[in-house]
Amino acid sequence: MSKAPKYLNFILIFKLLLFCFLISGCTKLWMGTPELGSKSFPIEFYINSPNPFFKNDDAPSHLQSCIEEKTGYRVNFNFVSDEKAVISALTRGTAQYGVISSIAYVGASTRTPLKSILIFSQKGSPSSRAVIIGNTSVWKNFFQKSGLALNAFTFHHEATLQYFNKATVAYENPESVIGFFVPRMYFLQRNIFPSAAIFVGSFSSVFQAIDDNLATIGVVSENEIDTKFPNATPIQLGTQFSNYIVLGLSQNLPGQVLIENQSNINSTSATLTKGMELCSQIKAADFKKLFQADGVQKSNEKLFTFTKELYEFQQENIRILTQRVP
Repeated sequence: MSKAPKYLNFILIFKLLLFCFLISGCTKLWMGTPELGSKSFPIEFYINSPNPFFKNDDAPSHLQSCIEEKTGYRVNFNFVSDEKAVISALTRGTAQYGVISSIAYVGASTRTPLKSILIFSQKGSPSSRAVIIGNTSVWKNFFQKSGLALNAFTFHHEATLQYFNKATVAYENPESVIGFFVPRMYFLQRNIFPSAAIFVGSFSSVFQAIDDNLATIGVVSENEIDTKFPNATPIQLGTQFSNYIVLGLSQNLPGQVLIENQSNINSTSATLTKGMELCSQIKAADFKKLFQADGVQKSNEKLFTFTKELYEFQQENIRILTQRVP
């Protein structure tokens, strides 16, 4: 008779403990936050892309699947046409990672705690240069008129300044970093003021504008020359390729960068950067289509020295050229 109550008490206590355990687990599940990178809480990438991808384009999904397979995280790509939208999503916590130009990153880093972790590279180089080109026969004629030999010093000679100042220059577009911002600074720092400018929409169209005599000089990226004329390297002052001659070269400027919110967990970022590196090779065609690159390299703040100079130049010229509000 004395053992029955103890047995019943044991059953009652067990049931109470089990009930509390279940209630505690359900409460945690209901009140807690899903783990970042899970199916219900994917890692969000915001990518600046002037050409949004449509539903019938498989490149984004192919690359997403590759990164998920290599990292074990669920990821989601969001394409936007404005770098400010990428920066805003990161600072608000809507996104954990973003892809923007190096100059946009430098600007954002002055007022936000964002950090660059990867630089997208082309043929092993994390940077490119603005290359000023002209028609070879036209510029050879200019040099002969000036009594100058065709060598690297010719392009900095005062006698050629008149030809640059009389020139019509073909740029990609007014928002292009390599295709407009960089050469604009290059010209102004050398007291070169071309008489006219045209925006032709693409680097390929810059070549066409020179061929059609619509422009005396044009600006293209070094990567564009490497792709279109692979035998033109090394690119230096006076290099001649096809019908063109190199008249000027800028300093190296990093292209697009992968940035993160500094609140991200280091181990998560390390895993994702490794996954990005692997998938840039495994899904090379899709990667190139999305990022106009064929690889990635770890970021280094020293690589942004010229970018910071360019950013400051842009800010100074904005202050000078923008009408002051009384």
